[in-house]
Amino acid sequence: MAINRKDSQTRKEEALTTAMAIIHTEGIHNLTLRRVADGLGISEAALFRHFKDKEDLIDHLASKVFDQYMVAESEGGENVEAALLALMVDQFSSFQRTPEATSVLFQEELFREYPAVKERFDKRRHQRADRIARLVRNAQTKYQVARDVDPEVFALIYMGAMRNAIVEWRSEGCASDLLSRAERLHSHLVRILHEG
Repeated sequence: MAINRKDSQTRKEEALTTAMAIIHTEGIHNLTLRRVADGLGISEAALFRHFKDKEDLIDHLASKVFDQYMVAESEGGENVEAALLALMVDQFSSFQRTPEATSVLFQEELFREYPAVKERFDKRRHQRADRIARLVRNAQTKYQVARDVDPEVFALIYMGAMRNAIVEWRSEGCASDLLSRAERLHSHLVRILHEG
């Protein structure tokens, strides 16, 4: 009888999902290759076919989370309020579908232990802040929002409010409807754009 073996990419994805679940429920310090292998029902040696060590596993996990759970953002001449709401709704929807991803993105211990992961996260955060600031500047040139609003400060406020909403949701055990908070939070934040 032939053993049904999974292809390398499938096994790697399963390992990353298992690692994310361990971080989410038990924290980064309880993540080991042994724990991931046990969760998959394979030997630790088999896991070494996919990852060199724990740092390699963390690096792949960070790539998965940054690429899959950080929302792709389109460029264009869109309305600033609609674009900001879409960004928030997409981000909240993504995390609501996979709350475990927040445990990687909001894991200060992980960033302290793996500076290269923090560097990549910071780069993505700066890209998002730049995008929001560009949207505001573009709206200012069209006289759609107050011209005395500082686009960079607004980006920090908007992103900070999103982060705090997600952190609060996490502290509640991810049990409530995160997405339902988006419209109300967004409507309060965009008042800044008009009131200056």
